[in-house]
Amino acid sequence: MATTSGNMNLLKQAQLFADLSIEELASISCRVTLREFKKGEVILYEEDTNRYMYSVLEGEVKVYYSSEGGKESIVAFHGTGDSFGEVSLIDQQTTPATVAAMKKSLVLIVGRDDFFAIIQNQPKVMHKLLLLLSGRLRHSWNQVRMLHFNDASNRVMASMKEMAAERGEEVAEGVLLKLRLTHQNIGDMTGLTRETVTRVIDKWKKSGLMSIDENRYILIRHSFFEENFTL
Repeated sequence: MATTSGNMNLLKQAQLFADLSIEELASISCRVTLREFKKGEVILYEEDTNRYMYSVLEGEVKVYYSSEGGKESIVAFHGTGDSFGEVSLIDQQTTPATVAAMKKSLVLIVGRDDFFAIIQNQPKVMHKLLLLLSGRLRHSWNQVRMLHFNDASNRVMASMKEMAAERGEEVAEGVLLKLRLTHQNIGDMTGLTRETVTRVIDKWKKSGLMSIDENRYILIRHSFFEENFTL
């Protein structure tokens, strides 16, 4: 990648590289590639998950797997700054998941050899990597706990609270989720049907706990977080 001030600013969007100086970013720029993906385009197939890691610089992507019956289950959403694929580069095992763009996205790509060269020569990146992997482990624990809830409202509430903590934007009325989530997306994450998710969210909308604007952004009001439920 050509070294320009614009590219250096883009690289700082990646969480792994956010703490690096301009000089440090310039030193790793030759080891990364920037690529644009259209909405719906696959970024990473399962068979490639132990060859590359990716970081979203602009846009949104989803990580999902499909059952034998063709049902899609969403594992996670990633937005600007988020990265994925580091674990598979470390243990060289493929991950049973596909990554696709939810809208036009600019993605940073790093191959296995370049990844190891960067973390060996940049202690700040290694430190950030450890923090990110620890956070991901906690997310997995919360997902397992959420799927053990029998009550649909508790499942959806657990998922919404975690997304609010990870991806929400604080506003005067509460927390705004700019993920454009459909009820089917939430159902895929919580193991519920779209119809069940719709019933739960409609109940919360009527009671004023949340609202959805014309962009499908979800506003979670402060009162939602005061409900008698914690992860």
